[in-house]
Amino acid sequence: MKDITPIDDHGSIRLRFSCNGQRYNFSPVPGGHYATKRDLQTATAKATQIQNDIIAGNFDTTLDRYRINPKPAAKKPPQADYLDIWDKWVETLELSPDTQADHYGSIRKMLVRYQPKLPQTQWLSDANLAASTFNKRRNYLRRCFDWAVKQNHLTDNPWDTVKARRVEKEHITPFSVAELQSVLSGFEAMAKHYTPFVKFLMLTGARMSEAIGLRWGLVNFEKAEITISESLSIDRTKNGYQRKRKTTKTGSIRVLSMNKPIKGLLTALTPGGVNDLVFHSARGCQISDCNFRQVWRKVLDSQGIPYRRPHILRHTLLSHAVEQGMSFTAVAYLAGHSSAKMIVSTYGHLINRPNLPDLEL
Repeated sequence: MKDITPIDDHGSIRLRFSCNGQRYNFSPVPGGHYATKRDLQTATAKATQIQNDIIAGNFDTTLDRYRINPKPAAKKPPQADYLDIWDKWVETLELSPDTQADHYGSIRKMLVRYQPKLPQTQWLSDANLAASTFNKRRNYLRRCFDWAVKQNHLTDNPWDTVKARRVEKEHITPFSVAELQSVLSGFEAMAKHYTPFVKFLMLTGARMSEAIGLRWGLVNFEKAEITISESLSIDRTKNGYQRKRKTTKTGSIRVLSMNKPIKGLLTALTPGGVNDLVFHSARGCQISDCNFRQVWRKVLDSQGIPYRRPHILRHTLLSHAVEQGMSFTAVAYLAGHSSAKMIVSTYGHLINRPNLPDLEL
């Protein structure tokens, strides 16, 4: 190997050498002068260092190791993380605050809690989620990372390989008339102030938020009609306990004709102003579904009735309506659905059920 020595390049100092077929032309002392003894000694020391590294196989092809003032290392762009990708994607969706606070907000809370690293996905599987909830959140994350790949934040979508969980279809067991009567007796004995509210749910099939939010201005005794056009739904943008007035879940407006039991129920209550609530808690406040559910469980236990969610009262009314021969379109109207499709898929099994063939064994 040819020795590397400083060269006088029009008064400046240069090092010219070859390594592995690559030629280098390097200024070891930027701004230095060949005639200046100190600069020449520095350049000679750098030349010796380069030559020794080449012999040892440690030559720095970038030459940074041999510079007096090495170039600052290029800053690596910050690596995208889950939360950053999620927030950027959600921002592009331009969601309403309510929608953003639902599954989108729940997933964000999980990301803050678990702080997963890319491309981890096991954190969602390890969370104690129902199969339907797991599938919904997996699908949201998959859509988010599809977007991230298209935006060149990532090269692959880690959620493409995560399989959906099997969701067991809920077997809905409506209450019998005898069970409904027993539930009412239980409320009369344990929490009498809830009895009108429970009976209204039984007789109308209204959603709980619709019954909680029902105002006297929507009750017309002259026409014997109740208009279900709004609800007091949980405000997910707040602390989870506050409610705000909204349209019904499907945005529908339905007018229910009062039958004798409903009219008797409402007539027995003390009417208030048009904006006053029809049903109240024991203290005269807006009903809390959380408190109500606790009492509901105790009442069912006291009556020896297998536990079912309060929402099953809605299924009960609709089931009995179908069994009594009401058309699917009429039942859909009572339920507040624009189409009978859901009614057919949920309650169609209640009609025209075949009998087993008679076998003489």
